[in-house]
Amino acid sequence: MYEAIERHAAEFNNLQQLLSDRNADERIATLCRALEESANEVGNAQGGTDIDRSNRAKIYRGLLAASRIVTQLRERELAK
Repeated sequence: MYEAIERHAAEFNNLQQLLSDRNADERIATLCRALEESANEVGNAQGGTDIDRSNRAKIYRGLLAASRIVTQLRERELAK
């Protein structure tokens, strides 16, 4: 479910530096897509208990929120 994020682990580890790089628009967009792709994988998962489904829903919302946060942080960096 998290393969998209795992493929970009190095970028996520250097997120602050990446956010401040004026030439990183495409890389930032790729990270956001990875978060959204993983959210969709979690959201589309089937089965499990009520607790499992509830936890997946929370993870889904959290990954989408993370994508929005990365976008907002990027916009703030560029506005400086």
